[in-house]
Amino acid sequence: MARDLDTLLAACAERLPQLQQQRLMLYAGANLPSTRAMAAYSPALSAYPAMGPIGCKEQPETELVSELERQTSQAAMTLFGAAWAEVRLASCTLANLAIFHAYCQPGDHLLAPAAEHGGHLSQRRGGTPQMAGLVVDDLPYDRRACRLDTAGAVQKIEQIKPRLVILGRSIMLKADDIAPVVQAAREVGAKTLFDASHVLGLIAGGTYPNPFDAGVDLISSSTYKTLPGRPQGLVLGRDPQDAAALRELLDTRMLANYDAGRLPSLLVTLTEAQRDGTDYAASIVANSAALHRALLSAGLPVIAAHGDEVHTHQLLLPLAPGAEPRAVMVALQSHGILIGTCVDPSMAGHQALRLGTQFITRQGLRTTHMLAVARLLAQVLQVDASGRLQFAARGNPAASLAAITQLLAAETH
Repeated sequence: MARDLDTLLAACAERLPQLQQQRLMLYAGANLPSTRAMAAYSPALSAYPAMGPIGCKEQPETELVSELERQTSQAAMTLFGAAWAEVRLASCTLANLAIFHAYCQPGDHLLAPAAEHGGHLSQRRGGTPQMAGLVVDDLPYDRRACRLDTAGAVQKIEQIKPRLVILGRSIMLKADDIAPVVQAAREVGAKTLFDASHVLGLIAGGTYPNPFDAGVDLISSSTYKTLPGRPQGLVLGRDPQDAAALRELLDTRMLANYDAGRLPSLLVTLTEAQRDGTDYAASIVANSAALHRALLSAGLPVIAAHGDEVHTHQLLLPLAPGAEPRAVMVALQSHGILIGTCVDPSMAGHQALRLGTQFITRQGLRTTHMLAVARLLAQVLQVDASGRLQFAARGNPAASLAAITQLLAAETH
């Protein structure tokens, strides 16, 4: 039976304390802005459009929006070492679509991550590039190392001479070696785009290499994963001359309106990342490494960075061939454990649970708490004969919820 409006609104009001106090949020694509950033959202700035370039809006009394666009762009440029920034797009998917139209023509070749390697729908064959009429070729991937096949990518660029090369994926366990790929793209006249949606906060904090240091032309990203902001899109550029093509597209064909009320919140998030991002990113990486060790100690198989490799926020738990991914996700949800599923990039045709540590790090969990997190997972997952995981129909959901509530209440600040 459908709930009435008041009941739905009450459920919405309960969601924030529920996430903060009663759920083990290990979904790799989630975060919450700070209290100040959430409060900074301005509905009045969204009351009517603010169309056009900074300082030349079509609507009256939009000077404040122009000032916010200018300051938010500058904050992004400062934080990421960019020559220019575009802060008006609603999502990274739309940012990628805008980039395709601004810098490519229908029929151009795009070299991008395949779905089976963690390529996002806004990058891969059959996804958003198709809307721009692009011909998508799969970027080579090293399944054994779970990272970009750098040598294979260089060779493929030389063979097909694409117009655009997309780096970065939705599964990012460690940093790729992208500099040779960027150089190869430059030699054939291709632009390079790094989709940093999952690692943007780690780039801000210096634990993941800044793609601009490798010569990447463009960075696109969402703003709500390892960067703890409200959902929207962000585009950053290395060369000032590249800004004109994107802005002309947006101002004349794509942004008749956008939600300018998001700008103050994004500005606060970027300012806070400038101040606190180094400590936050270091804590995320440390928690990922500690959780990796704790999961192995608990007898669970893990796909992650290893040895001297630096972790990101992500770890994968490989699922057994007979485990239905959504059923496992829903079963874990009943225990208050929120985890998403993904392809297993290390083995064709297999699936995995994708864990992220950025949310629990924001809640105050540290390396000393990762043993407790691993124990909660070990109570509801078991290794089958294939050495991979399936949901274990044991344990009491109420007991799991109580343990999570106790952990978050007693161990965080």
